[in-house]
Amino acid sequence: MRPYAAVRVRFSNADYENVCDRYGGGPDRLEQWRDLGDLLHGRAGWHFNVVNDGEALWCLGVLGSSLLSIDVDVDRGGFHCFDLLQDGDAWVGDLASVEAWLAPREDQAKQIPADRRAWMRADDWQLLKGFTFELQVSWSDGTYAAAATQLAEVAFGSTLEQALSNAAEMICSLFEAPRELASQLKLTVELDLSATRALRGL
Repeated sequence: MRPYAAVRVRFSNADYENVCDRYGGGPDRLEQWRDLGDLLHGRAGWHFNVVNDGEALWCLGVLGSSLLSIDVDVDRGGFHCFDLLQDGDAWVGDLASVEAWLAPREDQAKQIPADRRAWMRADDWQLLKGFTFELQVSWSDGTYAAAATQLAEVAFGSTLEQALSNAAEMICSLFEAPRELASQLKLTVELDLSATRALRGL
């Protein structure tokens, strides 16, 4: 199974292909959406959505922001890339060029902006303690990986409990919060098939 087939579409029960067909230019552009899904699915911080009442888009940015975005150019084919920080667009013809465009930008787009850190720190960390962090957990080679999807970061552990504890401590570290707050963080956890099977001993 190709990676794109596992892409989650949060706003509906439709699968990735159907959404791209409907909102991404129809069957003529579908293979490019598949290739883009293969490239970005599972890459820390990237998420797929439909915005502006009908625009399919891959986005990167922490805590719901969208600092980088990539989509298939419906009219011309190829890929449209947008960098919010530099307020710049680029149109490229293949995935190698997408990767070249991402290389100098991706790490910066995963950083937590100073204003978001300040918000979390205010009022004795009340927002940090009240925010619900989403963790997506997978398992491979005896290790659980807990990806904090809103923060583009991953924590690991040999047990599920250890991975979740490490993720909570990682979140505190990212916001420069006291480590003892880790136990007070609100976490929601989604296990993929690999983690579910490992937890069940299958």
